[in-house]
Amino acid sequence: MKPCFSILLLEDDPQFAQWALKELQRDCAEFEVKLVCGLAQASEWLGTEAAQFMKMAIVDLKIGQESSAELIKELTQVKPDVPVLVLTALDHPSEAIAAIQAGAQGYLIKSTFEGELGRAVRQVLAGGSPINPGFANYLLGAFRLLANAHDADPIQTALEGLSCKLSSRESEVLKLVARGYSDKEVAANLLIAPSTVDTHVRAIFRKFSVHSRAQLRRAIGF
Repeated sequence: MKPCFSILLLEDDPQFAQWALKELQRDCAEFEVKLVCGLAQASEWLGTEAAQFMKMAIVDLKIGQESSAELIKELTQVKPDVPVLVLTALDHPSEAIAAIQAGAQGYLIKSTFEGELGRAVRQVLAGGSPINPGFANYLLGAFRLLANAHDADPIQTALEGLSCKLSSRESEVLKLVARGYSDKEVAANLLIAPSTVDTHVRAIFRKFSVHSRAQLRRAIGF
């Protein structure tokens, strides 16, 4: 029997959960959506056979009075090849930074428009990191402040600590990939072909002994 690939949707607001479910069923019909409303229920489902075929998770950052950050960490550790998209009402940059540091690959605010959730899912599955355009400037500003507060650039520190050094081009690709750029976006920035970016990314993965972008970001502490 052909496996049924699924998307985990963690959302405790019944009305919004039904909206998100309809969006996903319409725009991502090839996936079965598993809707859960609590952190314990999500952790329990992750231990089932059905979870073996999970392709991604969409997680609200606040479930009741609890934060989902630990669940995101658990997901990225247990299933490092399964990307996590945060879909939340929390619009403070510090919350987004905490989610991204925990392993989230994208961050959407619940004021998202019709069709935007499906597009974000496609972008994440393609290796991108979608963020609401109106929120991106605030988040980038917060990242700059965070970077200025530290003496060392985590990416540069990781590069210096490599026993097998990256080429100059691989270093350029790494810095963009670590900040969430997709292959196409990296290619546009460096004026090279997406296929060339893919070759460099594979080489970087080998040198860091990782198998996904989420693992790479954790390896360099970004």
